[in-house]
Amino acid sequence: MTQDKLVRDKVVDALRQAILDGALQPGRRLTERELTELTGVSRTSVREALRRLQAEGLVEESPSRGLRVTTPTAEEIEQIYEIRAELEPLAVRLFVERATQEEVDELASVTQELNPGGDANKDVLDRFDGILLAGCRNPMLAELLGGLYSRIHALRRISAATPGRMTVTKQEYADLIEAIRRRSAADAAEVARRHVSAARASARVAMSLLTQEAD
Repeated sequence: MTQDKLVRDKVVDALRQAILDGALQPGRRLTERELTELTGVSRTSVREALRRLQAEGLVEESPSRGLRVTTPTAEEIEQIYEIRAELEPLAVRLFVERATQEEVDELASVTQELNPGGDANKDVLDRFDGILLAGCRNPMLAELLGGLYSRIHALRRISAATPGRMTVTKQEYADLIEAIRRRSAADAAEVARRHVSAARASARVAMSLLTQEAD
């Protein structure tokens, strides 16, 4: 790996994380000059990083020229959840069939960290997703779902902080873990379908809040 590529990869990782963490909010205009000063690398490296993030759907062209952090439309959100409703139950079913007992225990342990009154739930959900996608032993499926999760990162962050949502989510995850421990792929997939349906409804509320933030 060349030094230039190593630098570009680090810039991509840093900017991606800033977007996913909410440090760079949806709709935030991104300029090469600002990002060059922020990261301490050349404009060429920043330009390449932005191209890659645009390909991932995290950055989009701004109507007023330049680039900005992607703000998904209501129509795009509906499309994403239609796809998620099909892919996530599949990932859960494959996890039940292919995951080791150690991975099942790790998934259950992470679920216990969900705190309805806490402020780190988004990080816990991200770790849960990582374990689930690794345990399903299907890299292509993991890549597809990972891309969807990235596109709705802001909605998931807002939804996780919505009063009452985490209490429901924790119970949904507890039901999912119970089905996984029994190695019942059908039951686990059904729980996942219900979870995505509830998440979709929550995303609509989060979308409204996100629009208000942008205003």
